[in-house]
Amino acid sequence: MSMGRFTIVGLCCALLGGCVQDPSSLAPNVSTPSAKGVYILNEGNFGRGNSTLSYYDLESFKVEKDVFFSVNNKALGDVGNSMLLHGGFGYIVVNNSHKIEIIELATHRNVGTINVGAGKSPRQMALLNDTTALVTALYDASVLKVDLKNRTVLQRIPVGANPEGIAIAAGKAFVANSGLGRGQTVSIINLASFSVARTLVVGDNPVGVQVTPSGFVYIVCVGFYNDPGNPNDDTPARIAVINPTNDALVDSVVLGGHGYEIAVSAEGKGYVPTTLGVVTIDTRIHRVTGIFKQGEFYSIGIEEASGDIYLADAKNYIQPGTVFVYASATGGLRTQFDVGLIPGTFAFKRQ
Repeated sequence: MSMGRFTIVGLCCALLGGCVQDPSSLAPNVSTPSAKGVYILNEGNFGRGNSTLSYYDLESFKVEKDVFFSVNNKALGDVGNSMLLHGGFGYIVVNNSHKIEIIELATHRNVGTINVGAGKSPRQMALLNDTTALVTALYDASVLKVDLKNRTVLQRIPVGANPEGIAIAAGKAFVANSGLGRGQTVSIINLASFSVARTLVVGDNPVGVQVTPSGFVYIVCVGFYNDPGNPNDDTPARIAVINPTNDALVDSVVLGGHGYEIAVSAEGKGYVPTTLGVVTIDTRIHRVTGIFKQGEFYSIGIEEASGDIYLADAKNYIQPGTVFVYASATGGLRTQFDVGLIPGTFAFKRQ
């Protein structure tokens, strides 16, 4: 979730928070999940503690709107920001609750919590190995090294202002420093020393980070937003392309509008939801190739086996969002279903 989206959601919740549905009212009986499915992490309204976790079962094609509450009889927390699946477990980063909830994928049972510390505001995770991960801390200007087995924070690594996206390539971690919408840099952490080896200026408001199949690091720069105090202060979204072997900025791909994240298929086709539509990019040659879908979507994911594109519409931020599933080859709509408030992350279970 970028600072641009963060600001909009926060405003909506401040003005309309009284209309938010209690998450306990979304607690149906939940069936045993199949080996294949899609988690949709719904952020909920900032300050309301109504984040939820939906599950779309790819064998029964049923949707469970809040499996975390249904199985564990407790709310997930305040602003579910991202989710990482590994080793039979799901790690759910709950931003404004300053924690990471852990679920067992076979049952959705909550098996533990990693408390990262008050005020850290965790955003995104990147896996180092089976027992260790890195987590960006938005309000701490740091990346946290976390022990997944013992559920503790091992180390704090200072980076730039307000880090968000993170990815690992060539023995390094690449961290997008959003500066709450005013940053321009990426911190490159040497994983041998766990210290920042270099800082690159990449573009306005870097947020999303993704490693492409050909090994390049893609940084999604949202661009600066126009504001009443400075009507000319608006720059378009772009992709900064980094070669991780030498940390060189090798290209800058202008997207137009404003975009927050990128999903890349196994074949190297990138999809970026922007305010102008879902822009497609050939990540092998770093070129925009067209528009996959018109319209403004909140988040995106790609199901690896089918290649299907999942797009979420957050609507007005106070009613349940909708997920649309499209065939990547034709763009045809396969299905759609409602989930929770502000669907912001897709995580694909492939056991």
